[in-house]
Amino acid sequence: MNRFVGLLRGVNVGGKNTLPMAYLRDALDKMSFYGITTYIHSGNLVFNSKLDAAACEAIIVEVLKVSFGLVVPVIVKEQAFFSEVLNGNPFKSQTLQSPKFMNYGFLKEIPSPDKVAAIAQSATDLERFEIINDVLYFYSNVGLGATKMTNNFFEKNLEVVCTMRNHNTTLKLVSL
Repeated sequence: MNRFVGLLRGVNVGGKNTLPMAYLRDALDKMSFYGITTYIHSGNLVFNSKLDAAACEAIIVEVLKVSFGLVVPVIVKEQAFFSEVLNGNPFKSQTLQSPKFMNYGFLKEIPSPDKVAAIAQSATDLERFEIINDVLYFYSNVGLGATKMTNNFFEKNLEVVCTMRNHNTTLKLVSL
């Protein structure tokens, strides 16, 4: 049995796509998921399953659609992947100094090098990012509330589904 993290894109944000996590937990408990935990109300699940990540992802997408009328992107990865992401952070020293400015974008697939190159000039001394495989490492000294390099910016320009989590949430997803 594997431990997985499921990331739902765009639920319970700004009153849109409202989804009580307890209801989702109950719905998934009837499937092939065990030991389900949710973290904060913005679409973070941690669970065990004998299925692979792709099968888990498909089940979550279907449950969201059928049980809650929501069609939102879902990314499922093994929990160990998140430790690798934290260890691979190219902005480790800055993150240690100011973790509140570090964010991780989990991408549905690896973006094309041309798309990454096209947005490279958007980076500044205050807002830097690096994409390694299917993870966007984004360190923004101005904070997510003030940046123009939002989740939507990356999604639109990379043409890949992206869901962002801050450093503290990512740390928590490893320990649940």
